[in-house]
Amino acid sequence: MRQNRLITIFAYLLMIAGCMGIVFLISKVADTDSFPEETGRVIIEETPSPTDPVDDETERALQPAEPESKEEQNTGGRRKWYTARHRSKPQAEPEVIEEEEPKGPPRLILATDLHYMSPKLTDYGKAFEVFTARDDGKVERYSSELLDAFFKEVLEYRPSALILSGDLTVDGEKINHQELAAKLAAVQEEGVPVLVIPGNHDINNPNASSYIGDVREEAENITPEEFYEIYHSFGYDGAASRDENSLSYRYVLDDTHWLLMLDSCEYEPYNKVGGRIKDETYTWIREQYEAAKEANAVMIPVAHHNLMGESRVYPTECAIEGGEEIISILHEYNVPLYLSGHLHLQRIKQFQAEPGTVVDDHVTEAVTASLSIAPCQYGVIEWKEDESMSYSVKTVDVSGWARGNRLEDENLLNFDTYSEELVKQVVSDQIYKKIYSVPDDMKRRMADLYGQLNFEYCAGKEADKREVRDSYGYELWEKTQSDSQQLVLIEKMMADLKEDNTSWESGPAKETAAESSIN
Repeated sequence: MRQNRLITIFAYLLMIAGCMGIVFLISKVADTDSFPEETGRVIIEETPSPTDPVDDETERALQPAEPESKEEQNTGGRRKWYTARHRSKPQAEPEVIEEEEPKGPPRLILATDLHYMSPKLTDYGKAFEVFTARDDGKVERYSSELLDAFFKEVLEYRPSALILSGDLTVDGEKINHQELAAKLAAVQEEGVPVLVIPGNHDINNPNASSYIGDVREEAENITPEEFYEIYHSFGYDGAASRDENSLSYRYVLDDTHWLLMLDSCEYEPYNKVGGRIKDETYTWIREQYEAAKEANAVMIPVAHHNLMGESRVYPTECAIEGGEEIISILHEYNVPLYLSGHLHLQRIKQFQAEPGTVVDDHVTEAVTASLSIAPCQYGVIEWKEDESMSYSVKTVDVSGWARGNRLEDENLLNFDTYSEELVKQVVSDQIYKKIYSVPDDMKRRMADLYGQLNFEYCAGKEADKREVRDSYGYELWEKTQSDSQQLVLIEKMMADLKEDNTSWESGPAKETAAESSIN
């Protein structure tokens, strides 16, 4: 009996051992199929090291995508950065050929006399108030905001170039130049080329100042070499030609549209108000116009100072000394338009030859008003398909910019009203102090009339002589100050504003838009 039980137990043990053997063999076969060497090892696809040999396709996948080109930035294109570990099998993407949009004729935005002032140079206290009260109505308190709103419009319009024709800063302060250059770099990074030239305020200016508390203190200014160092990327680096004797250069917009950026300033050993082109520079100017003639290109000159006497009110230190030489060159090469600033007035005038002189072609000058003085205008220059040209002005929409940025400053939200009232008040207060032997209430009416007319004069608007002469303020001027210099200036402003000075077109229509009454 006991023997039978042992036999049975032994048989069971043999059966169990056989089953375990079968299971072991099955698992062994499965392990061999799943893992190459070690049981339990998981293979993870790794990025090859720099020393590992890789195939061409994997190498391309390992490289980061090229940064966006200028064209892709301008069109909002987006490209991804990736490595092989994000794709086990990198796949070639289909090549997309983007057709370049046909470019039309160039169009330009021109602003001048920005007179930028950094908030770091003032606390807007007593010294600042004294400075602005003696000035001509610039909106220096909001200089930075005005420029930001202007640059927003520039980027929306996307011109072929943004031109700034001098007096970039208040009085040539280095920090003002540096901060402005940073703002211009942001514009240029968005694909709009920026071209600058200096104005009479910008270089070697001993009036460079800060205004903190009650004290006006001297601030660091810049030399011509420093001007180039700060602004070299805005026109100079891309110039087709540079004058060795000044900060003038030639810039090519396209094959047939060029710009001659002229440095008309005198700043050795210190800055002067008036303008002059160096004798050596005239040689260079003629060489540039010969090059334009050979290329069948039209080249428009841009300078800070004026080509002609544009104002009866400001007859000195505005037109370039010896400007007849430039006028002669422009006539010789049939140049239709000369662009300038400096005056802080909006003016358009066609050159008038001396009586008895026959001139087949007449050059027109468009003087753009100061961006920093209400109505804070800038110029828009466009070519049409038939190669005719137009010039017009626009006003910076600071209020719209302020609302878009959710600002709460009432002066910015109502900027047109604020800036207009500012320039009127500053000028009328200055005139008020020059009126004698008249009751205060009458003095205020007289000064207010002058301030209103001055605002229209700066804006280039046509004056209604009848309305001015029928006003109570004008009547008081005639009765109480008939021999005053201020009444003479009122008459000169009205004489200059016989027509609108905010638009011009080349071709048959230019005669009615551009001719000036100044002879």
